Amino acid sequence: MADNRHAARFILLTIFLDALGFGLVVPVVPHLVASLAGGDAAAGSAAFGVMQAAYAGATFVCAPLLGRLSDRFGRRPVLLLAMAGAAIDHLVAALAGSIGLLIAARFFAGVCGASSAAATAYVADSASPENRGRAFAIAGTVFGIGFVSGPALGGFLGEFGPRVPFYVAAALTGLNALYGLLVLPESLPAERRRPLDLGALNPLGGVLSWWRHPLIGGLMAVVFLFMLAHSGIQASWVLFTDVQLGWGPREVGLSLGALGIVAIIAQAGMAPLLIRRLGPGRALMAGIAGMSLFCFALAFAAAGWQVYAALSLLLVAMAAGPAAQALVANAVRENEQGLLQGTISGVTGLAAVFGPLIGTWTFAHFIGPAAPVHFPGAAFLLAGVLGLIGLGLAALALRRSA
Repeated sequence: MADNRHAARFILLTIFLDALGFGLVVPVVPHLVASLAGGDAAAGSAAFGVMQAAYAGATFVCAPLLGRLSDRFGRRPVLLLAMAGAAIDHLVAALAGSIGLLIAARFFAGVCGASSAAATAYVADSASPENRGRAFAIAGTVFGIGFVSGPALGGFLGEFGPRVPFYVAAALTGLNALYGLLVLPESLPAERRRPLDLGALNPLGGVLSWWRHPLIGGLMAVVFLFMLAHSGIQASWVLFTDVQLGWGPREVGLSLGALGIVAIIAQAGMAPLLIRRLGPGRALMAGIAGMSLFCFALAFAAAGWQVYAALSLLLVAMAAGPAAQALVANAVRENEQGLLQGTISGVTGLAAVFGPLIGTWTFAHFIGPAAPVHFPGAAFLLAGVLGLIGLGLAALALRRSA
């Protein structure tokens, strides 16, 4: 993935362990929230949405700042501090006795998760411009491997109690931080760093600075809509499969594991192939279209096999992420990568504030007594429509930049 192979190995292993630790808790979080809400499915769904929004809100506020801090002080210290904080957060979440404390822990996790801006900038630092599309695809593949292992293991551990995966995630993340402290090198030399200005404290500063760029400004809107739909799907997945299909933690873990396997295949093979054959712009369009079709298929799934069949659409959909990253990363200078990736993380974080709320509240409404029709797939249908709007905006942005 990178010109410096040793640095590439370090950051890829860091991405893998981070994904593994995060994925461990995915199958059990909604069940833990529901138990703290007294077993009320609709109330638990709404509380889960608020918790997801707290995570996303922290990411939105902190990602541009952490990206700029990594431009100023380097990627390594930002990543190491964030991993150590994430280990503490998992431990707090494991001990939480109320929804309020769990939401607070999730907010702190969002602060630590905002370090994804530094991690993505690290990938951009380590690859030449012509190889960045492939580099982001490989990083996505490694993340997918961790994502496969995490939920599958989390679903198994969840059978022993919904708090057990949090303890395991804390241990793995702590080991990850220790590993990074020992072996992770710095990717941004001192002579390429930028001074820190007060504008870095404004979470909207990066958006405003890039908005007039003919390509980046348009793609920011596309990323926002895409992540609005994506975060809605994430927040509704466990809820939907519970109500519609009667799945528990084990089945959810297996389904997310299957999703991760498809993502690995797509990121390792299909995404680089589409980017190479079609170019990043057309690959982005194909990926967004594939994601919309995936959402529509899920919305009307009535059996488990239909969910698994719909996963095949992700083979194309997973090209959207690395294609967009390649387009924007190649449009700026090296000492602006942290600011750019922080801005993108901020935009995705802003979308993820509203996506879980919209997704879970839509789900809760259409399974509740006031629903005009019982339709657990309503959140997925809405996500598909948002994807189609994003598809139109992507075409416009690419046309303007050309």
